[in-house]
Amino acid sequence: MSVIATKPAKLWKFRDGIIVLGAAMLAYTLLSWGHMAIVARTIGMEAYLGSGDRLPASILVISQASKAAALLGALWLVGLLPKRLDWSAVGLRPVGAGWLILGGLAGLVFVVTGFLLVKALISLIPEWAGFTRSPVAFDGTNGWAMTVAFLALTFAITPFAEEVFFRGFLYKWMKGHRPIWLAALVSSAIFGASHIIPPQAINAFVMALVLIWLYEKSGSIWPAVIAHAVNNIAGTWLTALAAQGHLPAFLTAPG
Repeated sequence: MSVIATKPAKLWKFRDGIIVLGAAMLAYTLLSWGHMAIVARTIGMEAYLGSGDRLPASILVISQASKAAALLGALWLVGLLPKRLDWSAVGLRPVGAGWLILGGLAGLVFVVTGFLLVKALISLIPEWAGFTRSPVAFDGTNGWAMTVAFLALTFAITPFAEEVFFRGFLYKWMKGHRPIWLAALVSSAIFGASHIIPPQAINAFVMALVLIWLYEKSGSIWPAVIAHAVNNIAGTWLTALAAQGHLPAFLTAPG
């Protein structure tokens, strides 16, 4: 039996989970409102809709840092600290190298399947084509400091924060009170919705089911973190290559 399946309901009652989720969503909403106000007053909301100028790296850094702070802050202050739980309660436990390697491979495989899924979605709904371009231009205009900060958040901090919250806490809490299949679907849907942009949201929902499997079978959140990080790294790189016309047609979304 997996470690995380051991009486999860004793960690958080149903009401406890609602409070943690509500606190995280409230914090993220408030931070997002401030973030959106900055975007609206700088380059405009068209950047979020796939038209107009790309978002400056500084805006993207604020967005990702706000999300990570909201998720981890609410989880620690409302979910762990009051119950005197440490981070092992949300899956931060040692795991064998084999699981970490499997997580990395899963992240790579899902880059390709994710590209194919997004391409299929855009074939059905061509209006979504604008969503596929890279949100930031790696052309030196953002400065090295902001580019490094953006990449660090994308490749490490965001995957860590999202896995700890959505799989380590949200899925585990739901599994303690609802059937495992329902916990997987609902937590994955919430994770997908947090990505806002439709193709990304659908892709994130599907990938979340794979990440849950890694967490469930390994008893640790680290394989899912590795998978998520590798997926972000490879996805960012391939998106940049696609923008320059260096990818084969089957991995390039229709324009």
